[in-house]
Amino acid sequence: MMSSVDTVGDDVDEQSLSQVLTKVRQSVQEIENHDARTSQQYKDLIIETQQSLGRLSVLVATLHLFSNNETMGDVSTESIKFMLVNAFQGFVHQQHYDFENRKAHILAAKEYYKDFHHLCQLYGLAKEVSFDLNRVNQPVNQSNRVEKIQRYQDKKKLEEKLEEMEKRTHVEDEVQREIYISQVKLWIMRSEEELYNINSEIPMLEHMEKIRGGQVKQKPMIRPKIMKPFILVKSELQKQVFGSGYPSLPTMTLDEFYEQEMKQMVEQQERERNAPKPVEPEDPDEETEESLAKARAWDDWKDTHKRGEGNRYNRS
Repeated sequence: MMSSVDTVGDDVDEQSLSQVLTKVRQSVQEIENHDARTSQQYKDLIIETQQSLGRLSVLVATLHLFSNNETMGDVSTESIKFMLVNAFQGFVHQQHYDFENRKAHILAAKEYYKDFHHLCQLYGLAKEVSFDLNRVNQPVNQSNRVEKIQRYQDKKKLEEKLEEMEKRTHVEDEVQREIYISQVKLWIMRSEEELYNINSEIPMLEHMEKIRGGQVKQKPMIRPKIMKPFILVKSELQKQVFGSGYPSLPTMTLDEFYEQEMKQMVEQQERERNAPKPVEPEDPDEETEESLAKARAWDDWKDTHKRGEGNRYNRS
């Protein structure tokens, strides 16, 4: 099946690429909203969109739309939207859910997100951040929780502002430029979130690979003790009423329930009392009754005998 990008001839220009990018954006939206991600239709859509983006990346590069020695003011309004190509590449790779190749796809997604973010940093739209943060080296705490809330609020404001501008029937070049920049900024926020998620997923995939390769044994699942359901009632009369209505469920009064709990508690305490206590090694420095008695006798003897008494070898 020929991709929509393949219809572009050798004489590429921004207008024809804009049409291709519009179709790619529609595909990205369709992928995001797809509700059957294990279907063949979804897989075909992923592959086709990925191929289109690959071809689009090459064509954008041939036009030299972006340069290391430019500022945002040097970029034309219609060129700004092509900054999103690598972000879309990262997103599509991230949507592959076949376990066999999952790790390769999310590693590719990480590189595309990083390339997109680097480009945005180059033009002053994004701040420099660490691309290796995850749930281990940046767990949720009070400081970054406040930061996340602030980022969420900023994102919502930007989305609302963008939605309002896009609804306008006629926009001037200045407004259209702001729309494109706002779209890029939204994907900057999203790429940072997805990089965090990817970095948190990679260790789990590596651990699963070790389990499948026999390098690590999978820990057996400990099943919690399941309590059988029963009906708790206040009195013996209620017990008779509910018991006849639900013959398959045991019924007990509050007193019976309390007695049962007390019985289990007493049995538990009895088991703990009867359990053999571990033998502790003797401490050579610990004072026993025998050692204390000897020490007292020695003190008494010293009180009744002068120093040197009975020592014939030291007599003068």
